Order: sequence, then structure tokens, then C-alpha cells
Amino acid sequence: MTKTFTMDLAGRTLRVDVGRVAAQANGAAFIQYGETTVLSTATASEKPREGIDFFPLSVEFEEKLYAVGKIPGGFNKREGKASENSVLTARVIDRPMRPLFPKDYRNDVTLNNMVMSVDPECRPELVAMLGAAISTCISDIPFDGPCAMTQIGMIDGQLIVNPSQEQWDKGDLKLTVASTEKKVIMIEAGANEIPEAKMIEAIYMAHDVNQTIIAFINQMVAEVGTPKPSYNS
Repeated sequence: MTKTFTMDLAGRTLRVDVGRVAAQANGAAFIQYGETTVLSTATASEKPREGIDFFPLSVEFEEKLYAVGKIPGGFNKREGKASENSVLTARVIDRPMRPLFPKDYRNDVTLNNMVMSVDPECRPELVAMLGAAISTCISDIPFDGPCAMTQIGMIDGQLIVNPSQEQWDKGDLKLTVASTEKKVIMIEAGANEIPEAKMIEAIYMAHDVNQTIIAFINQMVAEVGTPKPSYNS
């Protein structure tokens, strides 16, 4: 049975369908933000991998040309390897989420984010970040979440929550902030010279937005989340 959740996020509707597709995954969310759509899944192996001393977490961000209305043609009719943007996006998702798994967890975990369609007004990277967190939180995979991520841009001194691709590229600030209910856990930033006070304001703004998203995720976990097994790390 499909369950749909919606919230207003920075003036656009964030819609999450749970149970619509990928029923065999531990957790799956079909997410639409504006006209951008991403399928996010979280899967884990039943047993830990033997003989390793690290957490085997794999994060994928799959960009497809059909998502922007293009079909590969000419000599190369297949999609190429992952772009630099895909790799960097996967790393930004991995960085805040990895520490929230149990320290001695050794099961293979894969967080896959497949971009289905792209709206230039809603960056798919942001949707994938939220999707990875949501699919993990509603799954039975041990995870000390929820967490949420927000991007902040700045045009002519005005801070913009979840800017469009054009605003992101041309603005003076590219800030991504990940938070839990208690604190900021990751800051990824690039900027032209801006006042320190403005940067601090942007971080607090993103953290506040994250709290509304976390409340939204908690609602989903309460209604459709899979009970997580007790795990003593």
C-alpha cells in the first residue's frame, strides 16, 4: 500500500511516496520536489561481512540523460561513467550519515539515489540527500537519525533556501548544512568574499529548516517506519 506525505519546503511542495516502488529494499522513498523526482533506496545485507574492520557503506547518485529529456546518440549510445558531480554528491551524502550508523556495524549497506527527472528550479542533489536520509530512517537498518540537509545560496546579499541551479551557479554562496535534532553535523561551503556574520546567519537558517524536515521525517517513521532491531555498539 502506498502512503504519501507532503510538506512545504522553501515555497515548493516536497512529496514522498512510500511503498510505491522498490518493495524489496529495506527502505525506499519516491521523492518529488517541484518537478524533480528521485528514487532513493536503502538496502543492507542480512549478515555482517567477515574479516573487515570498517563499515562497508556505499552511496550512489545516478544521473541519467533521460532525466533531462536527452537520449544518448551517435557513436556512444550508452551512458558513461559517473560524473564528477555524481561522485561529489555521493560523498556529501556519505559524510554526515556514516557516523550515525553503529560504530561496529559491519553489514554491507547501499544507499542508491536514481534521478528520474530534473526541474532546474529544484536541484536533484538536494532531493537525493533528503531521500537517502528518509529511506534509511524508515528502514530496519540501525541508524541514529533522523538527519536532514539544506542548501543555502546568496544573490545580492539575500540568502536563498534551496536555490535553483541558476541561483546556485551564479550566487556568492554555496552552502550545504546537515543536522540532527541536536546539532549541525556537517558544513560544506564555497563562497566569494562574504561577511562572517552572513555566513553564520546562513548556517543557522539552514539548521532551522532542517528541524522542520526532521519533524516531517519523524512523522513518516511513526506511520510507515519498520521497527529497528536492538543493536548494542
